Amino acid sequence: MNQSRLGIPLAKLLALVFSSAAAVCLAQTTGPGLSTSGAMVKLQVKPFADKPREGLSRKRFYLIKGSREQNKSLLENLAARPVTTRDCFYANAGASAEMIGWLKEHDCESVYCIDIEDKYLEGEKTVPEFREAFTTGLKEYGSAEVAKKWLTVNLPDKLRNSYYLSKQKDLQERLRLSENSSGARVLSVMTDRKGTAYFTNVPAGEYVISSLAPIETETNSILFDCELTIKTDDLGTEKPIRLWKQNKKCVLVEKPLPVCSPVAG
Repeated sequence: MNQSRLGIPLAKLLALVFSSAAAVCLAQTTGPGLSTSGAMVKLQVKPFADKPREGLSRKRFYLIKGSREQNKSLLENLAARPVTTRDCFYANAGASAEMIGWLKEHDCESVYCIDIEDKYLEGEKTVPEFREAFTTGLKEYGSAEVAKKWLTVNLPDKLRNSYYLSKQKDLQERLRLSENSSGARVLSVMTDRKGTAYFTNVPAGEYVISSLAPIETETNSILFDCELTIKTDDLGTEKPIRLWKQNKKCVLVEKPLPVCSPVAG
């Protein structure tokens, strides 16, 4: 068997490299900056009326050219497309309640979004899948440090990043539909930890700011759809917009998350 210098099978090494690359390929954000040829649109994604200061962090939003009326068929299509929630996907994939809880606690779509701490390998917070993968690595590599570093490689593919990849496939189709509808490239930004993001150098015109797909919160999913008008007077200035129900230019479609329990056996 071909192995790397660390004694790691090359097939597993390549699996980790490609999976890690996939997990960050959409993680770019647009920083603030003013231009006289366009406006800087400041998004504040704080949809909770009872928690007005709490923003949605690490969520991606898209700028679609054209008004809501011009994109009516697209928006109806996006809202009607079927969606599998994270909990249901992992439950159907055979994940334990502990792993599903770990993903929810850290707001993760895959095991690559954050380092797996030791407390999830043993003790009260043990995640069985993580413990088993660590034990497998310990036997294979003979080192606890290496076993932990390559823990995710020893997880089954369906629990490693299949949900993330399925979401990306759906997102690419939603992007294709959006660009076909608007006849223009769709721009995107990701919110920071405070729920803030910036679209820079936006020309005058009518736009729709959308999440394209529902975003999961603690109890609900929310599909965002907000109208934005950039006037010539707005060029070279910062134009803030808050994405929440109280904004009359926004339509937020909220649905309760279904309860999905891990599949026995």
